[in-house]
Amino acid sequence: MDLAPDLVNSDAMGHRRRTPQELDELLRDLRRNAVSISEVFSLKTVQGDGLTRAEVRDLLAHKRIERIRHGAYVEQQLWVKALTDPVLMRRLIVSAAMVGLREPAYAYGQIAAELHGLPIQGTGPSVLEIVRPQGRDLRSATSRVKNRNRLEGVRILGRDLEGEPVTRIHGIPSIGLASSAITAAAQFTREYSVGVLDAACRLGVTAAGLTETTPRWTAGKGVVAASRLIELARPGAESVLESISRIRLMDRGVPEPVLQQEFHDAHGLVGRADMWWPDFGVIGEADGLGKYDDISDLRAEKVREDRLRRLGLVVVRWTWDEIWSSPRDVVARIDRARRRLAA
Repeated sequence: MDLAPDLVNSDAMGHRRRTPQELDELLRDLRRNAVSISEVFSLKTVQGDGLTRAEVRDLLAHKRIERIRHGAYVEQQLWVKALTDPVLMRRLIVSAAMVGLREPAYAYGQIAAELHGLPIQGTGPSVLEIVRPQGRDLRSATSRVKNRNRLEGVRILGRDLEGEPVTRIHGIPSIGLASSAITAAAQFTREYSVGVLDAACRLGVTAAGLTETTPRWTAGKGVVAASRLIELARPGAESVLESISRIRLMDRGVPEPVLQQEFHDAHGLVGRADMWWPDFGVIGEADGLGKYDDISDLRAEKVREDRLRRLGLVVVRWTWDEIWSSPRDVVARIDRARRRLAA
């Protein structure tokens, strides 16, 4: 006896199994209708747009979507990618925290800085911070939340956001660039903090802009200390290595250098130097890993340095490891170069 098609496609409990084509259509409905934060959507939103709990369960069972936390979901292929991409994983986690809140929330501190493209010390923040307007009852997002709804590694803060130029990056709401820089710098070592502030200035933030935004965040640990470093921020530093190098050398008695100084000879532009001490006649170059991966880059740099020597200049180079572990050796090399030129 032939069975009806709907019985052939049913499981042991009598539930009809969906075909791959039907699952694809459900996923397309999800993409079209769900309100999401950076591709993370909530179960409430999905149900409000016509998908039932049973349909969501089917998508989960067939590995079309992944549950990040109770009520927060993402497409499976994006989740698999995030398992080997820490930056993407942090974006999904912070989005999952936000999508479960009733009130608007914004990335704060290190995760906000990372979204804006500012340098992050180490391998990235272990705790992701989000901020909501001060005066909201944060207990509803923390102590009163059931265990199944909590998301480990996320901290929710309350601050006065009046006048804050909030934005959205990679689909994630965030505080502004200046605020991101100062709240992230508050959590780093002194030299790295300057590197973050330098990077913000390079992206167009002024020292005045950093100073003006600081009072909003002074309740945060380390913000006042970070604000004292604003006077050291320079837009000319093109990498955090250059920023750290400048501060570590100045701390050891080397005068502040001119940044990104151009040099010319009879043939035209020779190039720009990371650092230049005009009173010494010495050029400083902070060489990061990968700067000369290509042999042609190394040859071009050799030609450039020969041209600089013919101008009567001396080039002193150092690496990440040298400026961190033995900065006094770098200072000694700069001093020897200065003495050699003076002689």
